[in-house]
Amino acid sequence: MDRVLIPAQGHSGETVFVFKNHIERVIAERKIQTFRRSNGWVKSEDWKDPRREEKSDYHGPERRFCRTVNCALFPLPIAQQLRKGHSVEMILGYGERAREIALKLKSVANTNLSVMLQGKTGTGKGVAGLVLHELSNRRDGPFIKVDCGAIPPTLIESELFGFQKGSFTGAFRSKPGRFQLADGGTILLDEISNISMDMQTRLLGFLEERVVDSIGGTSPIKLDVRVISASNVDLKDRVATNQFREDLFYRLSEFQIDLPPLKERADDIFYLATKLLWMANHELKKEVFGFSEEAIDFLSSYDWSGNIRELRNLIRKATLFADEVIEVEHLLGNVCERETTGSLDSCLENAFVKGRSLREMNDVIRKVAEKRIIERVYEESYKNKKRTCAALGIDYSTLYRKIKEYAIG
Repeated sequence: MDRVLIPAQGHSGETVFVFKNHIERVIAERKIQTFRRSNGWVKSEDWKDPRREEKSDYHGPERRFCRTVNCALFPLPIAQQLRKGHSVEMILGYGERAREIALKLKSVANTNLSVMLQGKTGTGKGVAGLVLHELSNRRDGPFIKVDCGAIPPTLIESELFGFQKGSFTGAFRSKPGRFQLADGGTILLDEISNISMDMQTRLLGFLEERVVDSIGGTSPIKLDVRVISASNVDLKDRVATNQFREDLFYRLSEFQIDLPPLKERADDIFYLATKLLWMANHELKKEVFGFSEEAIDFLSSYDWSGNIRELRNLIRKATLFADEVIEVEHLLGNVCERETTGSLDSCLENAFVKGRSLREMNDVIRKVAEKRIIERVYEESYKNKKRTCAALGIDYSTLYRKIKEYAIG
């Protein structure tokens, strides 16, 4: 995969992470002195691309990503990417959770089941809805997205179901509703939790009969529409508090897909970051070729409360300010100061991207586990060091050193 990050070192000894397909160029321009392969560091002057040799036994760090990706397709709309050969995984990611979502989308695509997409803001519900449409046999029909939270309650009925000329003050012409526009295709009702109880009743009627009655109309219209809904809140909680109709919930969620927050997808952080950097380079006409080591550490430990949307915005702004490599300063300048915490998965991904050995990865696991254990016991002992030492079976000097090493408050 051309977007894999390869660890490299500049002539002054600083560590950077370079796109694989940029290695040849940055070597020619003498921007790096050595780079990392699975068998150790290679001097740039000694490098020959083994993939160009007749006998190839290339086993570099990118072997894990042994897939062919046409990076030139990334700036295109998702529908065009899929139709030109990109897989669902290339769009969503190759991590475990992303592959689970891709499998569910493929399984339900060619059915007429109503699909509910649930996930926090920025997790990619709109993208998943569009992918679902493109995988279905309705792909040649329209895809209509409706943001239910952006339409005033007084207008949403006319927006969804349409109206006839003269049906109310200001109706100077007839207008088809979004359901009519989506006939033969798919409609995505985003932020479905925002619609009123009256509108929920009207929507339930449509789902049962697949017939619309426009405001002021006299002839019902039969439609063939696939309904996908999305919500950033758990609708089961809304049902429990009588804020959302239970019968409508079950009509909308004949098949449900939960999209996890980005912090639970540590194995996709660097894939998405490099993909988004490629797209930002194309959009901004830049040639940023990688990340510094500090930037890699930041990406793997940040909490990503804004999820993929926050990551995309962060990479775009950092690319705008960077010359050749994204430094941590370019990232820090675009986010609120929030504490960064590295999960075990994110630490392992960080170590893998850096080309660490098995022994070094084991050391990472040990340190993460050790820090968590000490933090927990320290908190449960009400930060009493004597009790913590007794519980952990270590002496005071060891505890003091560990607290300082791991910056435990």
